[in-house]
Amino acid sequence: MSWGCLSLAILATAFGQYSFKRYKMTRRGLFIAVALTLFVLTPVLSFCALKQIPVDTVYMFTSLTILVVLLLSHFSLKETIPFQKLIGAGFILAGVVLYGIQ
Repeated sequence: MSWGCLSLAILATAFGQYSFKRYKMTRRGLFIAVALTLFVLTPVLSFCALKQIPVDTVYMFTSLTILVVLLLSHFSLKETIPFQKLIGAGFILAGVVLYGIQ
């Protein structure tokens, strides 16, 4: 249950940011409503995860949000990913993997 809450918190944050960007592009109220709903839901999901997962682990895994947003913006919004961001994303992923190995 806790890992499911953590996964949903990561996705809620990423899709909230994506929805906010879509709102800024289109000014459609639906996108801001979705963004705000997801931003309110995220702390609840994080709290659920923190009930059984140590705080350092939860916040290490929340760094994956950056990777989800990067992929969403590339595939949905057709934004380009500069080489430096790819390198940074690789470091983030490597850090999470190395942290998870302990």
